Amino acid sequence: MARRAAFIALAIFASVACGCAEGGRAPLDLDRDAGLPAVDGGSGMDATAGTDSGAPTDAGGSDVGPVTDAGTDSGPRLVVDAGSDSGPSDAGCTSAAVCSDGLVCNGVERCESGRCVAGTPPVCDDGIACTDDACTEPAGACEYVPNDTRCGAGESCTLTSGCMAGCSETPCKLVAPQCGCPTGQGCYIDGTGARSCATAGANAPGTACTSITSCTPGSLCINIDRSGGTVAVCSPFCTSDSQCMGGLCFYTLDDGSGGSIPGVTLCTRACDPVGQTGCRTGAYCDIFQETAGAMRYFTDCTAPPMGSGGQGAACADVNQCLSGYTCADPGTGLQCMKWCNRSTMTGCTGLRTCIGFSPAIIAGGTEYGVCF
Repeated sequence: MARRAAFIALAIFASVACGCAEGGRAPLDLDRDAGLPAVDGGSGMDATAGTDSGAPTDAGGSDVGPVTDAGTDSGPRLVVDAGSDSGPSDAGCTSAAVCSDGLVCNGVERCESGRCVAGTPPVCDDGIACTDDACTEPAGACEYVPNDTRCGAGESCTLTSGCMAGCSETPCKLVAPQCGCPTGQGCYIDGTGARSCATAGANAPGTACTSITSCTPGSLCINIDRSGGTVAVCSPFCTSDSQCMGGLCFYTLDDGSGGSIPGVTLCTRACDPVGQTGCRTGAYCDIFQETAGAMRYFTDCTAPPMGSGGQGAACADVNQCLSGYTCADPGTGLQCMKWCNRSTMTGCTGLRTCIGFSPAIIAGGTEYGVCF
């Protein structure tokens, strides 16, 4: 009897991308005005930063404002000074160098219209809420230091993802329940096996998908079409059969160089080859056998739909039979025969009965046979 060989060369459907953003803290403003005019509040001082050398002397027409002259008295007189003081002029600055305080992190001061203007401090914000962000002198470089005290219990601050719970795998764990990624993200891999965190998808295991990140965390979007087309389905990562909901944990991923990506296995899918249920639209359920090891039988979804041969049609291999049928020899030659459930003796119609194989084909605790 011809049996279908197990199909274990799965392909990853698409590549992955990420981006995170969080708010940061604004840096402190340490600006100091340099060379700005002082405001005079007492007699004998001009409105400039200079200091008079004594009581003003009336120089006749040289004053630009009114002068109250008391003749020969020695009291003070109100004078608007025209720049005869020895201190700096009211212009305040002539270049940025006059205004600079020698610091970069509070901004670079400049001279505008004769007055010093404070600079704009550089913004140091890495988007990670748990890091201490600061500008460092003398280069004005930004420095980001993880601060675990900003995270919750059992978490630590990372420069890439912020507060993270402890994780047994680096940079993140593939098998559910995952760890190593921020809330709302999942751990995914690309065609080289590189892991990264990305926004979590919503498609459950067994359902159709369009890209790696469209599956819920713990699953990967793979192409199950044997013909070179595209029929993609979310398949769970696993390390043991118990994680596969009735399937087996042994599928590996092609690394593109004839080998497999190390440390990555996925589940087969438990489905019903008799009633053709449990697979997404465009796929069908069939029975397979491991090609090495324990040589166990298992069910899984595959695509595209099979040939056109129905019950009793001559066949050379299973690909010539309809979905839900296999190519077998009951003693009268190879022919297409419908799968049936030997455990419940169901799946056949009319006068046909469900006959078994020797040795028995048992997948997921169910013995399967063919209608004859």
